[in-house]
Amino acid sequence: METAGSLEYYRGRWPEATVPEGESEWVLYEISRERDAVLRAVDLYSDGRVTRNSIEIEQRHGDDCPSLIDCSLDEGFADADLIPIDRDEFEQHWERGTDEPFWFVR
Repeated sequence: METAGSLEYYRGRWPEATVPEGESEWVLYEISRERDAVLRAVDLYSDGRVTRNSIEIEQRHGDDCPSLIDCSLDEGFADADLIPIDRDEFEQHWERGTDEPFWFVR
């Protein structure tokens, strides 16, 4: 069983200087190295919108979703410039977000 202390939190900006329309400027990640998985993510948009997703949200209708990325953490974040953040910062944005699944949209 994972504990809150075993989870890691990061912030990553869109990789190019210009963020394409409809894409988030920042993404916050909650990851578990034990499970090699992104457990939750928060998208922050330049217009102030905040959306969120999680394994739990994706699995609401019985779908299997072991991670919010479809590869290992090492592979998925190999070229990402991630900034460590604390759990409180992640949770503040998580609470403001609206659910937006992207794997199993119904």
